[in-house]
Amino acid sequence: MPSSRLLLAALCLSLAACAPDEPAAPAAPPPAPAAEPAEAALTFPDPPPADETAEVSITPVDNLMEYQETAFAVRPGQTVHLTFVNTADAEAMSHNVVVLAQGADVDAFGQAAMAAADTDYVPADLADQVIGHTPMSAPGETVEVTFTAPTEPGDYTYVCTFPGHYVTMRGTMRVVA
Repeated sequence: MPSSRLLLAALCLSLAACAPDEPAAPAAPPPAPAAEPAEAALTFPDPPPADETAEVSITPVDNLMEYQETAFAVRPGQTVHLTFVNTADAEAMSHNVVVLAQGADVDAFGQAAMAAADTDYVPADLADQVIGHTPMSAPGETVEVTFTAPTEPGDYTYVCTFPGHYVTMRGTMRVVA
């Protein structure tokens, strides 16, 4: 027993020697969360003269739910010929392009579109919010639509309305006087 007491005493002394004499400094504060990256400013090419048809071509970014071209500009009342070339090759990457009226609730429209498979995911009851839209395109297909740009200058959102794609697959049509 005496040797176990000596061992216990030696252990206590060695632990006491390891303890700091001063209280530990408080831990450094956690790093501040990284700032959200600033959304890249959209670059709008100059629109063609008002008496010409605006030829717009849009493609997806590979098999991602993103448009390669996220901005284009047109003149008020101009005829717009929009071509969507679906360069994706994954089966689930069917896409369209739906240009919405100013003030349209994009999220509500996208949610309603999920129940509109029979009309290319463009809800018939929200047709008054649509300026123009392409048919749905499977990977490798090209679809087109011709419409008249609004006469009111401003920004108009376009989206893919295949279920869930509208969240990230968006762009802006700018009508400039």
